[in-house]
Amino acid sequence: MVGISRILKAGGRLLFDPKFQDIATDTIKASKKSMGYKNIHKQIGDAFIKAEQKTKDTKLLQSMGKSLTSLFPDISKSWKAASGFTGKSKAVLGQLGKRMPLLGVLLSVGIEIPNIISAFQDKGFGGGLIEIGKSTARLAGATAGFIIGAGLGGFVGGFVGGFIGDWLVSKVVGKSHSEKKAEAEAQVQSTMEQQQHTGAITANPYVQTGNNGISGINYVQPTMTPQQIMAMQQMLYSGGFGNPMDQDFMAMTSGINRLNYLC
Repeated sequence: MVGISRILKAGGRLLFDPKFQDIATDTIKASKKSMGYKNIHKQIGDAFIKAEQKTKDTKLLQSMGKSLTSLFPDISKSWKAASGFTGKSKAVLGQLGKRMPLLGVLLSVGIEIPNIISAFQDKGFGGGLIEIGKSTARLAGATAGFIIGAGLGGFVGGFVGGFIGDWLVSKVVGKSHSEKKAEAEAQVQSTMEQQQHTGAITANPYVQTGNNGISGINYVQPTMTPQQIMAMQQMLYSGGFGNPMDQDFMAMTSGINRLNYLC
């Protein structure tokens, strides 16, 4: 139980303690600078262990509050201390980078709340708890990825690492309830549209859909086989029904049929 409790506390600090995040990032930077990429997985693991050990006795809420309330004063101080527009911009980005994991988590929590509420409504208490676990795992993966990326590649590396961390964890825990719900609704809508389209084609006898799915004019198809048509032609023109011109009223009245006998 003590081990599980410590893991949960470490996870909470990973997500919400800016001091934990700063120590882990700075440790990865220092370790990479001295050792390069040799045993990089061990360097990263040692950095998180060190951050957990140094923050285990600090008050989480107090650390969060201090980080958020000191953001703008620290930005102002860094802006004044730096020289030139480039230097001032780097100073501001540096202060934002230190709080970015915490700010990203708080923003993500706000986005995940509707998803979790929807899971409770649609799947009950158990489904809601599962969705909380999935959302927490994805946030932890994104935060850890940001810390690792920032330690290895700076501010841009942090964003890339955060994206990769969230993507990797999502492959393990699966899609969120909101994503699955949206896909199901889109599938139902697509099925309804196909049924309506099929019903409209069936109701119109002059429209048909070919193999390529394109609708066109439904021409009347012949009811006789080619062999039957050939047999009918032979009977017509072989005397079975007499001279075809004799059967034509217009030919009979105009006298054109007499030409057949003159020729």
